[in-house]
Amino acid sequence: MRLNGLMHYLALGAAMFLLIYHQATTWIPLFPWNDVARFSRKEIVSESAFNGLLMGTGAICLMAGNSGFSHWYPLIYYPFLFVGECVDWWIPYFSEGFAKARKVWDYDSKYGRTLKFIPHKAGKRTPDANHTLLHLATVFTIVAVFLDRYSLPNH
Repeated sequence: MRLNGLMHYLALGAAMFLLIYHQATTWIPLFPWNDVARFSRKEIVSESAFNGLLMGTGAICLMAGNSGFSHWYPLIYYPFLFVGECVDWWIPYFSEGFAKARKVWDYDSKYGRTLKFIPHKAGKRTPDANHTLLHLATVFTIVAVFLDRYSLPNH
């Protein structure tokens, strides 16, 4: 298999992993990895539907080809997703002022009991292990998609 073909399958595999991992950890209780029991049915359905649609569109675009909408959507969506992840999790963790401004939802009731790879900082959103892995998978997907889209001829 040529390197170009390998990059395409790597990008598609990364996008599929991201979609499946997100959906699984949204629906399946895996405490202390996640704390699905702390979320209402409405929260779970809206989280999985909204992100499932956007992530699924990215994966379908990777399957569909490398021109037009199918070319641009993954290149735009996955970095945009990562910016959102940073705004929700990483900037509040590292920035005192931003953490106070981003108290949109009650972190402690939703994520206070979940496993963490990094030290918890009182009064701040500390990315839990589940979200840390999700964000790393997002970064990997971004790199794989860019390498795929800019190393392949239209397919």
